[in-house]
Amino acid sequence: MELQEYLDQEEQVNESFQIDNDQTANWALRKIKDITQQIQNNSELAQAEIEKIESWEQQEKEKLQQSIDYFQGLLAQYAVKKREEDPKFKSQKLPHGKIGFRKKPAKWNYDKDKIIDSLTKNNMQDFIKVTYKPDIAGIKSLFDVQDGKVFNPETGEVIEGITVEEQGEDFTVKVDD
Repeated sequence: MELQEYLDQEEQVNESFQIDNDQTANWALRKIKDITQQIQNNSELAQAEIEKIESWEQQEKEKLQQSIDYFQGLLAQYAVKKREEDPKFKSQKLPHGKIGFRKKPAKWNYDKDKIIDSLTKNNMQDFIKVTYKPDIAGIKSLFDVQDGKVFNPETGEVIEGITVEEQGEDFTVKVDD
């Protein structure tokens, strides 16, 4: 008989179990700890299997991607040959797809600080976006709350746009390791 079964039998646990003293409360905490451990063990086992399956999937995907890359390379050679024969060749539709060339859009590289400097020097502020956002951490640390409203303690001014809802209490159970 396992320890847990023995302890359950000793405490005569049944479906209409009631917690009515420290001993039964402690037993319930011990049960929660055991169940939590089972959950963790199941998660670890599942994760190990998931990792194996993901590793297999990645290996298979890489093998198959090599085949795709090989055939795409052959198709690219064929398309280059067709372009050499006909410089106007752009694309060709085939029963199972399409091959061809497509012009890539220009890539823009930005240095935001230099752009802002240049636009400012040339009096083109319409192309500069200014973003404002409240410093919530600063507000929480320096302002006071009363009756669900936030106010500046120095001036008494209410800060509009913020309401504070008290959340009450939560019952917590912490099982010792």
